[in-house]
Amino acid sequence: VLKTEGEDLVPRSYWDTLRRSTSQALFSDLAERADDISSSLSDTTLLVHFFGKKGKAELNFEDFYRFMDNLQTEVLEIEFLSYSNGMNTISEEDFAHILLRYTNVENTSSYLENMRCSIPEEKGITFEEFRSFFQFLNNLEDFTIAMQMYNFASRSIGQDEFKRAVYVATGVKLSPHLVNTVFKIFDVDRDDQLSYKEFIGIMKDRLNRGFR
Repeated sequence: VLKTEGEDLVPRSYWDTLRRSTSQALFSDLAERADDISSSLSDTTLLVHFFGKKGKAELNFEDFYRFMDNLQTEVLEIEFLSYSNGMNTISEEDFAHILLRYTNVENTSSYLENMRCSIPEEKGITFEEFRSFFQFLNNLEDFTIAMQMYNFASRSIGQDEFKRAVYVATGVKLSPHLVNTVFKIFDVDRDDQLSYKEFIGIMKDRLNRGFR
């Protein structure tokens, strides 16, 4: 950044620069054309929410992130409530049903039976645990890199290592019960270890559910 005569140099962080660049690249054109659009079309609720009635307001990174986080939370809450029947938790079996939905697993009954045998007493999955797991899935690519290291070394991963790798790679903390439930669902050979094939392959396929 060059300092021009009569202008003070204002240091900016990397994220501040990125946010400004992103805002200009993605939203400035919409703001400039908002008046032209409004002459032929009615403004959508989102356009007004993001840019104001005249389309001149600025949408910053924090506001858009908060909007997306709230939207994703509400969608997850709808899915959670459809299984909870008014309770504060859903069963581990229902959680397994949700995870295995839209995957390439043909025989889901074997996974469900494996989990029933491993978790005979139902404890339940809370919404916070449910939400934290899907926050982790939104950052699955970062975790995949960590899992590949174990895969290259021909090693599976235990529950403590799994929980630690999730936190390091994505910043999300998963409860011990949630991690144990995930292991009981996907640990097909019941060695209390997860391999790359047992977990990542199935979860990557599930992330495409929105296009099916």
